[in-house]
Amino acid sequence: MKPSRPLLLACLLCVTGCIQRDFPQKLRIREDIPSSGPLLSLALYQSVGVGLGEGHGVALVEDEHIPEEIDTQIRQAHGSIHLLMSRWRPGADSERLLRAVAARAPEVKCRVLVDPLASPGFAEKVEPALVQSGCEVRAYRPFVGQEVVFNDERLAARNHRQLVIRDGRGGLTGGTGVGGEGPAWHDTYVHVEGPAVRQLQQAFARDWLEAGGGLLPASEFPALEAQGAARAAFIPSTGSPSLSHSERMLQVLMASARHRLWLTNACFVPSAATVATLIHKAQSGVDVRILVPGLQEDARVLAAQRSTYERLLESGVRLWEYQRAPLQARTVLVDEQLVAVGSTSLEPNAHALLEEGAFVIEDTPLARSLAERFERDVTHANEVRADEWRDRGWLQRVSVALPATEAGCR
Repeated sequence: MKPSRPLLLACLLCVTGCIQRDFPQKLRIREDIPSSGPLLSLALYQSVGVGLGEGHGVALVEDEHIPEEIDTQIRQAHGSIHLLMSRWRPGADSERLLRAVAARAPEVKCRVLVDPLASPGFAEKVEPALVQSGCEVRAYRPFVGQEVVFNDERLAARNHRQLVIRDGRGGLTGGTGVGGEGPAWHDTYVHVEGPAVRQLQQAFARDWLEAGGGLLPASEFPALEAQGAARAAFIPSTGSPSLSHSERMLQVLMASARHRLWLTNACFVPSAATVATLIHKAQSGVDVRILVPGLQEDARVLAAQRSTYERLLESGVRLWEYQRAPLQARTVLVDEQLVAVGSTSLEPNAHALLEEGAFVIEDTPLARSLAERFERDVTHANEVRADEWRDRGWLQRVSVALPATEAGCR
């Protein structure tokens, strides 16, 4: 007897409900890509539609200097200041930025876009002060409004970009937004001036338009002259159930590594494709080092993170868990010149659901600064060694048995 259509549908739903986002056919690049020059730019262009452009001034901005730099950008603005934050929580850093916004020149247009899900207290304690200072403030995909929207997809598909754009000419991006009263985050931003800031502005404009803010005027996209020697591009990524721009970008960068691939990532629950690429690089003689959080608010995330360790360690990858503060940085360092800084996580659900973004930059001094930062950071981290991990007790083994797809982080 043939099964009924409802039964067939139920069976199909049961099967598809068990499909993981980490598809085995995920992108793995094995071509010989250089880590600098026109062929690297061409590889990025083929993968994400953006190549590296000339003429940028770049600088890393770290930890307590991040709110200082955002403050400076606000106060130096002549025409506009645009802020997009995945988190904005009341606290000392928030108060500092509110003072800067209030003190800006009267003619400076202020637009603020915040994801409300990770910003408790923003609507009650921060937004009124911004509005009083003349800012237009919008929520990204609000989950409570005139009609309550409460479904998993809308709540999960969030914005994890951190964008600060001054006059359409200078911009910042990094791992996470404005902190609250808790422990200070350990984060890395990059400040960029030059033609690629237009790409940063376009990413803001796209999300601003979705939030109901309307189109930005032409004056927000000025002609931009060269500001330095670095080659750069901002690569935005929108959540995709198959293959996001974040994943494409990361695969190109990892594939280009010839002798050094150092990753710092606050959300390290890598896909099978990423693990395979890291193992391939380590076994090919590349110095692969990874710095991940040792302090996680969610024990499930830490367990999912650690579930990938054994294969990586056995293949020669070196791993550290950062202990000094909650780690929020998301950076990539390849060889002597190539760097990526932004909010791009190494986790399938993040690629599938979140708005992310990172500056990819080719610049020797910036790469040197990031290498020094990494070497300093590992002095405040515990190295996970292959022999010790192999010999850990059964209780520790059980604690990392959680599948990576069962936990996510932001």
